[in-house]
Amino acid sequence: MQTAAWQLMTCEWVVKTVNEFDLAAHELRPFRRRVRVERSRDGLRCGQQLWSTAERRPIRIAWEWTEIQPDVVALFDPMNILCNVALIDGEGRTLADSRRMLHLNNVIHRLDWRLAI
Repeated sequence: MQTAAWQLMTCEWVVKTVNEFDLAAHELRPFRRRVRVERSRDGLRCGQQLWSTAERRPIRIAWEWTEIQPDVVALFDPMNILCNVALIDGEGRTLADSRRMLHLNNVIHRLDWRLAI
């Protein structure tokens, strides 16, 4: 990812249960977006999205996307999502990376990010 999204890693970590994260995800709004045209791919676009909540300790999530064909976009790498949330289960145990990534993907697919491209 380009510099803007990697800056997310300097944000303070926020610890949330899966349920708390799902509720907070409704507050996510577009924060930063980068789009570039790939001339080597017949002018198809690609880029990155960075969404954030407006809380004192914001939740931020970033991902790259690519245009598969004109006006049809998808996550570039669903296993490469940046987020400053440490997810825990109801008993306070940290989720495995694979389960965390599943929750991050689910949140992204609920957002209307494709309409903003």
